Amino acid sequence: MLIRLLLYITGFILLSSGFLHSMIFLNLIPSGNSTIEYITYLFSHSETYGIPAGALLIHLSTLKKSGSSRT
Repeated sequence: MLIRLLLYITGFILLSSGFLHSMIFLNLIPSGNSTIEYITYLFSHSETYGIPAGALLIHLSTLKKSGSSRT
């Protein structure tokens, strides 16, 4: 249970951090850059990689162990 909670908290921190960094980079669109340039800019900066990594950790924290149950 504690490991799941730590995975969830770590995932949430990574997801929030990546989301905030991607919001900061939204200034590029009004300054004349296209959406494609914005997406390539996001992929070229590692601080936005927290979005998929955080989402994966949150998903992993919700999975249950599949084992044989004894009756």
